[in-house]
Amino acid sequence: MALVVEDGSVVSGANSYVTLTEFKTWADNRGIDYGTDYVLEQKILRAMDFLERQPFIGEKANEEQLLQWPRVEAVIDGYYVDATEVPTEVKKALYEATVVEIQGYSELNTQDRRTVMEKIGDITVQYASNSDNRTITPALTFALSKIVNSAYLVSRT
Repeated sequence: MALVVEDGSVVSGANSYVTLTEFKTWADNRGIDYGTDYVLEQKILRAMDFLERQPFIGEKANEEQLLQWPRVEAVIDGYYVDATEVPTEVKKALYEATVVEIQGYSELNTQDRRTVMEKIGDITVQYASNSDNRTITPALTFALSKIVNSAYLVSRT
């Protein structure tokens, strides 16, 4: 399936916020390997599956749009985002989510039970009681921080 990029104009059939070329340029500038175009496209689409499930700031700009962006009433760094654009922050979040997919730490994978101790032959591994059973990806967390609602935000309507 080819990537159809949402540019803020509510593109019919949109399934991504970035092109293969945009991702490759971003990744090349950071020394990130990404494989073939076919595999990369799959990873971007899988990252989109994760990204589209986020509780984004603002509201969808149009009830007909397939994706979560563009949005209205979205404020980033104190400024309203134009309702006909997909902000850079969304693209950065997709880049980082794609890297997580490429590295095999998908946020959509089933979580295994937390292992307290493993013993294989003479080797024993015991994990700290506060260790997470999922790989932490600070770059993705940071990339999402300006565009998703805080889990601790309380508001009245």
